[in-house]
Amino acid sequence: MRRLTRPTGRTVLRPRPRGPEADRAHAAADVEARVFSEQNLRLVRRVLLVCLAIGATSIVAEMIVLGVHDKFVRYSFPFLLVLLGTFAWVILRRPRAVILFSRALLAVLVVTWLVVMDERLLAPPDAGQGWSALFPQTFMGLVLFAVIGYLVYPTRVALAHALAVTGGAMVVGLIALHTGPDLDAHVVDLLRFGVYMVVLTGMVYVLSRAKERAARAFRVAANATIEAATMREMAYRDPLTGAANRRRLLDELTYQAAAAAGGAHVAVVYLDVDHFKRINDERGHLVGDEVLCLVATVLQRHVRESDLVARVGGEEFVVVAPGLALAEATALADRIRSVLPDAVGGVAGGPVTASFGVTALRAGEDPGDVLGRVDALMYRAKRAGRDRVVSAVD
Repeated sequence: MRRLTRPTGRTVLRPRPRGPEADRAHAAADVEARVFSEQNLRLVRRVLLVCLAIGATSIVAEMIVLGVHDKFVRYSFPFLLVLLGTFAWVILRRPRAVILFSRALLAVLVVTWLVVMDERLLAPPDAGQGWSALFPQTFMGLVLFAVIGYLVYPTRVALAHALAVTGGAMVVGLIALHTGPDLDAHVVDLLRFGVYMVVLTGMVYVLSRAKERAARAFRVAANATIEAATMREMAYRDPLTGAANRRRLLDELTYQAAAAAGGAHVAVVYLDVDHFKRINDERGHLVGDEVLCLVATVLQRHVRESDLVARVGGEEFVVVAPGLALAEATALADRIRSVLPDAVGGVAGGPVTASFGVTALRAGEDPGDVLGRVDALMYRAKRAGRDRVVSAVD
């Protein structure tokens, strides 16, 4: 028989707001959460560091090759290197600011590249400028910026950003080609580049949307699993004390009875709070409820992680302790008995004691049978004067 996992805590399920506005807000938050999720942010940081390394290497190479002849490269690229170095520091030391800084830096780089494109198309071809100077860095930079947008923006915003980069390149290029020395010579080539950019943007958008939908489906499945586990846990948990309920106890005893058939020790401890009716009558039911919660807390503190604490009704609790022999379980019950008065007495207005019965679960034994035996031992402790432990060997 499958063993049920122990409940580990309470989960409060809050209803999701209904209505079109709430749905749109939830969808927007869900998309933005994809960008800001911890796991995705770590991936974005790694990718951005690689892009920064490639970009810095490319800038240094172009400074070496064109720095002497290209005044724009000579004066602006050192500033870009400082900017990239600052960004690398932000990625490594200020990860929470990476997305915001990425968006700002991306905007600066796009504007810079468009200015470079304009300057080179307007410069005389014999100065090493013109259309040929746009290859490969200027055009590849624009492509890279369009793709990086999908890392730092939600998908729909990234699509708008990529189209804006493409549109900006087309506008700047057409104006510069029309007024520059290459008068209309490369308009078709520029338009072809624009088509390539649009196609690339569309492909990346489709892939990004597919990934986004898959991630959302995984999140929905994960949430459904969590909710199912929560509902299952609620079905096995006592709503007042947080201990396991009778249904959970019976399942555990059934499983442990099968384990006992293999020779394993399984102890069962049954306790009943003494004079609990008097506490309710004299102090009120709210105090009585608080006493029960404290009893459950004391039990949880003194048992092992593998043990099960259950409330079977009223002021009665059961501990199932796999791996404990009868003598060890009796000692455990006596320790709990000794600390209970001080732990609970402050709330009850006086010492609170309990009577304990301890027995060993037999191989294949029915849960009702073992609970009947240990309950009888507990009542022997009651008749013997309460505040004591009676085990099966007594």
